Amino acid sequence: MKLPWRRASWPVRAEPSHTPVTHVAEPSARRRQLGRSRDYTGADLPERLRRWHAPRANRWVRILVDAGALDVEWLGADGMTAERLRPGCSRWIEPGLRWRIADSDAATRFQLEVHADESTPAAAPQPLRAVLLDEAPCARVDDTAAFARMLASLEPGMRCLVRSDFDFGDALRAAMRAGGDTLCWHPLQDADGQRVALISRSAQPIGLLEYLGRDHAVIEAALAGALRGNIERMRWLRNVLARHLSIEEDALFPAYLAAGGNEGWVRGLRNEHDRLRHDINHLDDPVAQRRFLLLLDGHDEKEEQIVYPDILMRLGGAAREISQRIMSTGSTGTQPANG
Repeated sequence: MKLPWRRASWPVRAEPSHTPVTHVAEPSARRRQLGRSRDYTGADLPERLRRWHAPRANRWVRILVDAGALDVEWLGADGMTAERLRPGCSRWIEPGLRWRIADSDAATRFQLEVHADESTPAAAPQPLRAVLLDEAPCARVDDTAAFARMLASLEPGMRCLVRSDFDFGDALRAAMRAGGDTLCWHPLQDADGQRVALISRSAQPIGLLEYLGRDHAVIEAALAGALRGNIERMRWLRNVLARHLSIEEDALFPAYLAAGGNEGWVRGLRNEHDRLRHDINHLDDPVAQRRFLLLLDGHDEKEEQIVYPDILMRLGGAAREISQRIMSTGSTGTQPANG
């Protein structure tokens, strides 16, 4: 079973010509800007921008070139096209349009803006993320031997919803260390002797940015169930959101700020965390529920597209150690006793 957050590669063989794209879609005037990236240059271009990717539903990305030249490639219904953006140029990228930066020169400097098109507001969690928990195979493990067998059967690209009456946290952390960062978990419940976690294995090591994006997906999947009236999913939503906010505020943001990160971004994200903590207690109120959905959707997108890449760039070699510490964190942000 393939993980819904992993995208398949897209083979491209054609040699594009750098001609302007004749028709460029633009978002509705009813849009709101979620955030703007730092200045990117040809020398510090994030690797993710060189790979094919696309804005999520209801999301528009705008490229603004300040200096130099930027070669951008697009995958559409008619195949691949390319465009060279020069100083003063801007280009909208519509939801679902796969694109990448193909080349830049030494003088290149540009930014990315992320916008939400409010003519089609996000009224529910993203569909692909919503099925993450619904379609996960389940396993009940009663002891460490059964848990070890379950882990051994978990092939790359697979995930499993694990339930247990015993604490398998230490055994899992040991397996994660032995697995070279290809195994990860998202604790969902650890109370009244009941433990539930989503555990997955990847073919490649899971980095900081990918893990945090996966955590967003789990939050949205739990939210989808909670909005259907599932009491257990509501409990999971509270737990995974509390853990996620805790690892950002206690581990990620301090390290980022110590490395010279953007204080304004962190201050804004912390304010949004406080609003999420407030509105999660009022999801039975239609107004608060809509506010929570819109805030969470925009918050996650802003972090994934703008803030997390800057954190990764500034942390440098320290990112792996912080990623391992975050991935080993238990429910509600608690660290393992030996961690």
